[in-house]
Amino acid sequence: NPHIGFGAGKGRFFNMKIFLSGLNFKTASLEMREQLSLNDEEKKSILKKLKERYIASEAVLLSTCNRTEFYIHSEDPSFQVEDFEKLVCEEKGLDFYGFKKHFYVYEGIKAVRHLFRVACGLDSLVLGEDQILGQIRTAHNLSLALKFSGSMLNTLFRYAVTTAKIVKTKTCLSKSCLSIGSLATKVAQDELEDDLQNKTALIVGTGEMGTLILKNLLSKKIGKVYVTNRNHNSALSISENYDNVDTVDYNERYSVLEACDLVVSATSSPHYTITRDRLEANASTERKRVFIDLAVPRDLDTSIEEMDNTRYYTMDTLTQISQENLSLRMCEAVKAEEIIETEVLDFEKWYKYRKALPLIMDLKKSTEDLVNEKFNKTISRLKSVSEEEKNIVRNSIGSMVDAIVNKFVYSVREYGSAKDMDVYLNCLKEAMKES
Repeated sequence: NPHIGFGAGKGRFFNMKIFLSGLNFKTASLEMREQLSLNDEEKKSILKKLKERYIASEAVLLSTCNRTEFYIHSEDPSFQVEDFEKLVCEEKGLDFYGFKKHFYVYEGIKAVRHLFRVACGLDSLVLGEDQILGQIRTAHNLSLALKFSGSMLNTLFRYAVTTAKIVKTKTCLSKSCLSIGSLATKVAQDELEDDLQNKTALIVGTGEMGTLILKNLLSKKIGKVYVTNRNHNSALSISENYDNVDTVDYNERYSVLEACDLVVSATSSPHYTITRDRLEANASTERKRVFIDLAVPRDLDTSIEEMDNTRYYTMDTLTQISQENLSLRMCEAVKAEEIIETEVLDFEKWYKYRKALPLIMDLKKSTEDLVNEKFNKTISRLKSVSEEEKNIVRNSIGSMVDAIVNKFVYSVREYGSAKDMDVYLNCLKEAMKES
């Protein structure tokens, strides 16, 4: 049953009232995710109905191509996650019972941990991708603008974003390339010393891979790109969309090689698209060049690798690098999980302390009353003390007692574990009952 997480800790004084319901690429097909995808207007409508029906006090709706998730805060003991799920299905005109088994549901710390993992890219289709963080910010900002995210979810999402930033800073999880296309661009950057703004590339082949490489290079602000294809019209239609992309007739492709720092070939040709003899006849070896062959069978003459000032990559070498990067990401994911766990526990301590504030205020009031009672009994025996002097002593004692109470109460949040806080604050609660 995917509806899990409820029942644990029901008797605990500080049970966390944060809920998560959702489905993602692991639990639902693309078709189902498309049906439950929410645009901003639908989100606004759902949040408005939540207010009207008093279903929840705070909610953030996250909807991407890989997931639709609902983060909810409700102190209402009668709150049921199913009511929320039914409302969303109603908004989309969907049969709730057809979707119910695809929802996962978490409460409390499990919901917090899930959000932090999502923000850090650990629950993504591509491990470590960081696009999700911007989508999380956007989702939260919408609820914030509609005044449907208060102190609880504001703090939760602030923690999630901060955790993602820490993971990005302290691990290499998001720094590893995530596809052959992006890896080819990264290899070119590394070999050409990162700066592509003054570099020129030739892309042979304008199919899916060639177009992807072109877009990746343009995103890195490469200076100039020539594209060529046996079908000249295909290359021409691509170059028309970009100012710094020119089409070269396939039969004239060697004529631009002297100006090129990077050559990428990705065709389905059974023959070499670039041969060593014609390359040597048309381009000097004084310029450092990178050749990347993304075709199977190979497009580029394998002996090009033997030429001076030349680096040569094939699908095999890129796949190997990709696998190494995946292994690296897996190792970095372990580090990320440790960071996440630390931040989850820190949020739990914040939550418990926040929930205990009324208790702490009662404790301070009780302490203040006790101090005043003892002080008044003692000071009444001193006949020669003026009212001004009495107030000075009273305020001084009150400040000292307040400082002592603060020290012990705040220290447990600073130095104690979440379990320590449970025990300590529950003891305070019981003590206050008897005072």
